[in-house]
Amino acid sequence: MNWKTILLALVLVFAVTAEARVVEAQGSARIVNGDTDEARERAIKSALQQALLISGSSISSVQSIVNGVLSTNQTQISASGDIERVNIIREEVRDDRVVVLLQAEIWNRDNSCQADNYKVALTVVPFELSNREHGAFGQVWSLGKVAANRLTREIASRSDRIFVSHTLSRNTGLNDALNRLNLEQLGMMAREIGMANDSQYVVFGLFDDLSMVEIERGWGYLDSDYRRNYALTLYLLNASSGELLTRARVSDIEAWTYDRNEAVDVAANEFWDKPFGAALMTGIEDLAAGVRDQLRCKPTRGRVVWQQDNQIQFNLGEQHGVRVGDQLKVVHPSNFVDNEGLYRQKWQVSEFTVEVTQVQHNTAVAELNGDGILTNVQVNDWVIPVERER
Repeated sequence: MNWKTILLALVLVFAVTAEARVVEAQGSARIVNGDTDEARERAIKSALQQALLISGSSISSVQSIVNGVLSTNQTQISASGDIERVNIIREEVRDDRVVVLLQAEIWNRDNSCQADNYKVALTVVPFELSNREHGAFGQVWSLGKVAANRLTREIASRSDRIFVSHTLSRNTGLNDALNRLNLEQLGMMAREIGMANDSQYVVFGLFDDLSMVEIERGWGYLDSDYRRNYALTLYLLNASSGELLTRARVSDIEAWTYDRNEAVDVAANEFWDKPFGAALMTGIEDLAAGVRDQLRCKPTRGRVVWQQDNQIQFNLGEQHGVRVGDQLKVVHPSNFVDNEGLYRQKWQVSEFTVEVTQVQHNTAVAELNGDGILTNVQVNDWVIPVERER
């Protein structure tokens, strides 16, 4: 019997009290250049990540070292975190992908966040190319927009805490702001985009590198082979404060399997099935997992868009998880620019609790119970959900 040992270095933050949960999760990975073992390793890692997220765990780092070849229905796990007894239930190759179904016993701890019941809204901005000349080889100038759409789908399909409200169709000047080393300008862009699209968070992305590496075939050959670099940096910002929450970077180099002068359709599935596209998609999946992890426990805030007497309307609705009867607190933000030109925030939780009486797709109406008027409540105040009984 052959065993495959996966050594995991995990830092976990758990969302419920101490208890063991048995979770089944499936992971898959595309087979690139016939390397089934490497695809199996990525599929197992993906399945473990899904198991941890399903259990309410937050992964700040995962490092795996795989030895040997898996040929049984069991996998032995050595972990510094709280994963125990992982079994491979089923493993198969399907449509050029390795698909793994595993079962993991995961211990939850009570030192975790308590996320509310609503979905936070996210806007993804088309990624930009730091060097436009890099897009000339293969005419891949639209790669930023297509990659942003791929990231959007990856986030939305694997999270019940994030609602991707918009994917913009135009660039917003990220490269210019970074060239000026002006994070304050980047924060201002995030606030403007968040306000225009009813989003709490904004994702920007920049391809720092898409350069080519020429590999000569040797004497007697008229053409060369090529490998292409990619380096993609993601910026996640709070659209209310403009604060940069995190930045993350993925990079790789992979074979470019197109003719020198061939125009490449980066929106076609064929591109993402090729070695370079598959490698880039792996990086995008890693970035999406990071965004999901960052926003998993962030509180949801709605913005008041109308107020009269004892009623308010705010920019959260059915698609965010709002229901008739929900209770919300009103918060008064007080934003200002300090003497150094930096945007600052402070806020005060009011004495008012309102109850949702009407819910539409992307908006809702709430009112103050009983007699009274919502004094000092105005447009652009916030509402935050009072914890709903589970």
